[in-house]
Order: sequence, then C-alpha cells, then structure tokens
Amino acid sequence: MRLSIPRETLLPAIHQVMGAVERRQTLPILANLLMEASSQGLRLTATDLEMELVTEVSVLVEKEGATTLPARKLLDICRTLPEGCDITLSVSDGQAVIQAERSRFQLATLPAEDFPRIEGLRDPQALVIRQGVMKGIIQHVAFAMAQQDVRYYLNGMLLELAPQALRGAATDGHRLALCEAPADLSISEIRQVIVPRKGVIELQRLLGEGDAEARIEVDANHLRVDMGTLRLTSKLIDGRFPDYQRVIPGNSDKRLTISREALRQAMTRAAILSSEKFKGARFTMEGELLSIETQNPERENSREELLADYQGDPLSIGFNIAYLLDVLNTLQDPEIVIEMRNAESSGVIRRQDSEGMRCTYVIMPMRL
Repeated sequence: MRLSIPRETLLPAIHQVMGAVERRQTLPILANLLMEASSQGLRLTATDLEMELVTEVSVLVEKEGATTLPARKLLDICRTLPEGCDITLSVSDGQAVIQAERSRFQLATLPAEDFPRIEGLRDPQALVIRQGVMKGIIQHVAFAMAQQDVRYYLNGMLLELAPQALRGAATDGHRLALCEAPADLSISEIRQVIVPRKGVIELQRLLGEGDAEARIEVDANHLRVDMGTLRLTSKLIDGRFPDYQRVIPGNSDKRLTISREALRQAMTRAAILSSEKFKGARFTMEGELLSIETQNPERENSREELLADYQGDPLSIGFNIAYLLDVLNTLQDPEIVIEMRNAESSGVIRRQDSEGMRCTYVIMPMRL
C-alpha cells in the first residue's frame, strides 16, 4: 500500500472519524483507524463496536491495499506537520512509514482483516431529509438526555419519523425537550427509534447547517446517516421511550413573558449561592414583578428582581436553575413565555420559528 495526500485533505478526514475511536481500548485494534486505498480513493473507518464512522477522500493511490494505524498517533503527526505539505504513506511487512518534507515516522500496524465492522442493515427503511433540519432538532433537545441512568432507554434521544414531520425528544426524568420540524419523509406510519447519547453527539457535530441532504436508513437495530462522503452507523437502544405527550401539562392558566437574556443573566447570578447539589430557586410572580430567591446550606442567600409581564394569580414555585438555564442557552428568542398552572405542576416553554420548527420544554417543579 502506498499513497500521497495533502495534509489539508487527510487531517480533516481523520478529525471526522475520531469520535468513534475507542478510548478505553478494550480491544487494541479499536484504537486504530482502518485505512483502505483503492482506485476510488482513500477510505477511513473508526469504530467502538457501538458506532461506526466512515469517510472517503480523493487521493493519488500508487499501490492499493489496506491496513490499520494508531488513530491518535496518526492525528498528532498530521496535526504537527507543516501546513501545505504532502504526506506519503507506505505500508509493508507490518510497518507503516509516513513521510512529509524532512520528517519521517514509522508506526506499527495491525491487520486490516481483524478490524471489526458493523454488519449491513437488514431491510432498512430509507428516507431523505435536509441536514440542517436534523441538526436543528438535535441542537434543541440533546441537552436533556440522561447520563448513565439505570433507565437505559433515557440515555439517548428518541427520533420519531412521521409522514409529515421529524421529531426529537429527550428526558432525564426531571425535564423534557421536544422538537418537531415539518418534513415529507415518504413513509406510511410513525417509526420510533432511540439513538444512544454518543451517536447523537456525533451527529450534532457532523451534520451540516444548510440544505445539503442526508439519507437516513433504519432497521430493527441500527440507524445509518449518509452525509455524502461521510457515513455514521449507530446501534439503537432496545427499549421503550416514555410517552412524551402525557408529560406535557395542559390547561395552564398562568403565563410569564420575560426577556430571555435578562432572565438568563439573573439566574446565572442566582445560581452562585444556590445549593450545589439541588440548584433550586424559588420563583415568585405577581403583577409586573418576578423575584428569584436562592439559598444554600451555609445560610447564604440571594434575591433577584425582574420586570416581567405576568398574567394570572400570584404564584410561588420552585425550579432547578440549571434546567432552566439549559433551555435559555439553547433558545435565541428575545422573549420567552413560561406557562404554569400551580406550584405542583410543571412549567412549559414553547417556541416556533419562521420555518415551522416547534419546540416544547417541560420542567418539573421542586419542593423548597
């Protein structure tokens, strides 16, 4: 195997697939990248057995072949080589030689035939969607995913494929984030899959912002997203996601309309003296005034007062500041509206943009 490739072509390709390189190295070969050189170019593959990333680049191949190289060493070498240089890679007798200008590196390889691959999808359901739409949905809900929860089906994002819409939902049991975007998916019935946290984060990183299309394939066990020269395949979480519609309260007769940025700044200050464990704050609303009060076990406390448009009877309710800040940091609207019913019911924040994307956030109250 022998090829020559510009540094500015190889380095971004390595970055694209590094998210799937296994850090714990349960198998030594999972710390390697599979490199396959053919007349079509160079293909790079990384996997941790749960997720696989594959990218392809055009390259001058002098001799076809395949091998695996240590991913992080290869990345560090390419990153530190001079800008604009050409990299020559040759492999023989279990050793790889990388040369660029007056630099030369010799790396140990592992056999390409030992590299594990995720099997092909069986009878997949396929559809096409704009990358920007899917990325927008992920950006608006991913923060609400659970982390290492014993309820394993919460450690990911629900992706719901409907005939006229694509929906994403995530919850950790204390809050819910739901986002829906109109899309003609050319399917006859609703399909739900749970994408693991790592796959969601990688999709958020790799999907483009614009109108470029992504091809989505789903079978019983996998989700595959093809973004042109880049492809992600992830195993799905086998479980039943909670019925998110039942979590959204109705008949909320109290509405707080307030500047998003003013509220965000006030809560950021209030969080300084909140309990580190619970991050609770008491929100008291009456007329045109909102007060936010926090205290901690050291008997330190804070109080913030903001002007707001509040409609409804006076209300005092406790919320987790961190959960509310996650929502405010995700949204970019000048104002937000929080709907509430009483101190025991969840607060709801809704928004809709000009392209029809609708988001709903539900935050459970706290007892303080």
